[in-house]
Amino acid sequence: MRNSALTVLAVCVILLFTAAATLGQTAEGDESARPSGSLALTASAAYPGLGQLLNGSETKAAVIGAAEAFLLARLVLEDRWTRNSYRNYAETGTAAWYNEYAEHYDRRQALIWWVAVVAIYGLIDAYVDAHLVDFDDPLPGYLDAVSIAPGPSGDELRLALSIRF
Repeated sequence: MRNSALTVLAVCVILLFTAAATLGQTAEGDESARPSGSLALTASAAYPGLGQLLNGSETKAAVIGAAEAFLLARLVLEDRWTRNSYRNYAETGTAAWYNEYAEHYDRRQALIWWVAVVAIYGLIDAYVDAHLVDFDDPLPGYLDAVSIAPGPSGDELRLALSIRF
C-alpha cells in the first residue's frame, strides 16, 4: 500500500513538471505566451520550483525544489523525534529523554525558519524572473562595454565604461 502511494506521488510530480515545462516554452517574440509574475508566484506557492520551471529556469527549479523538499523532510523527521522524545520523557521522567527532547526541539525550530527562508526566496525569485524573462540585452545601445578589473598594485579596483556618441 505504501509503495503504491509513493509511485502515484512520483508519477504526479513528473507529470506536473512536464506540464509546467511545456507551458514555460514560449515562441520567439510571442509576448502573450510569456508567464506573468502572479502566475509564476502562484505556481511556486503551489509546488516548490514550479514558478521557476514556468519561467524556463530548469536548473533553478530543480535546486529550489530539492532544497525545499529536503528541508521539509528533515522538518517532519525532527518533529517526529521531538514528539517521541517528549512522550518518553513524560512516561519515564528521566533527564536523558528531556535533553534529547530539547535538542530535537531546537533543531525543529531552526528548520522551520530555513523552510520559510527557502520558500520565500523561491516565491520572490519566480516573481522577479517572470518579469525579467525577455531581458536579454544587459547594456543599452549607447553603452559599448563595462569592465571591472584589479588595478596594477592589486589593492585597487578599476571600473571602465565605454560610451558611444
